[in-house]
Amino acid sequence: MNGFFKKIKINSLVNAVVYAVLGLVLILWPVTSASMLCLALGAVLLLCGIIDVILFLTHRDGSLYSGGMLVLGIILAALGAWIIASPQLVAVLVPRVIGVLICIHGLGDIGDTITLRRAAYPRWTAALILGLVTLALGAVLVFYSFTVLSTIVRIIGFFLLYDGLSDIWITAQVSKAAKQAAKDAEAQANAVDADFTEETKSNE
Repeated sequence: MNGFFKKIKINSLVNAVVYAVLGLVLILWPVTSASMLCLALGAVLLLCGIIDVILFLTHRDGSLYSGGMLVLGIILAALGAWIIASPQLVAVLVPRVIGVLICIHGLGDIGDTITLRRAAYPRWTAALILGLVTLALGAVLVFYSFTVLSTIVRIIGFFLLYDGLSDIWITAQVSKAAKQAAKDAEAQANAVDADFTEETKSNE
């Protein structure tokens, strides 16, 4: 049982160290880390596309499903190859696409606000403020995507670093507590044995 708990402690420490190191890497090299994630994503998409194409070539039956598999495979492979070729561009492009969608949503909210104003709705100003904030957040992602990307990756890195370091500390404290409990139990057992021995001698 002690060996089992020892293995659990070792695994916990290894996981904590990996988390801490990964968090530190994300903090120090956020853009490079994002590019590496994009490379991994591109590799997965490329592999999936190649597999779909191979499945089509090995199981050609002229069906619509088979043709769709070929088309999907080509699209996935092309997308994966493009991501691998331009990982930093993709890493910056994703926040911009999301920003554009948020801006469109914000403009829609402002349009709804105009409708509320024309209807003399009393809380149209609150709706206008919310719409403007939404538009501003989208604009930040569009025009400052590189900075936002670095910030988001660093925040994730801080979370991972904290998680890893806290796990290391907690595991160490649990280990110390377990050792102390074992020592106390051993000392108590020795004290009981000593009392029993003295009592036995006195009875003799």
